[in-house]
Amino acid sequence: MRAEGVQGIIRWKATMQFANFEEFWAASGRLYDETLQIKESMLVQGKSIGDLAEATQRLLTAVEKHQLVVESHERRLDRTEITVQAILEDLRRHREQRPSQ
Repeated sequence: MRAEGVQGIIRWKATMQFANFEEFWAASGRLYDETLQIKESMLVQGKSIGDLAEATQRLLTAVEKHQLVVESHERRLDRTEITVQAILEDLRRHREQRPSQ
């Protein structure tokens, strides 16, 4: 695409001739107006990108907080599982020690 743009400019320079200064001035004015529109569009896009970056950062912070909560619950669940396993093992040993009736 860049090569096409350069070739287009070369063709434009080769074929673009103005009959008088007024034509040149009008074309320059259009080019200036278009440049201002592009600049404004870039500013709007830049602001949108900035807003998106801020939202992404807030989302990342929330996810990190949730990750801490999840890890805390996983540790608590692990401790509970170990306790339940110990209780079941004690119960199994207790049953083995009792003579069957």
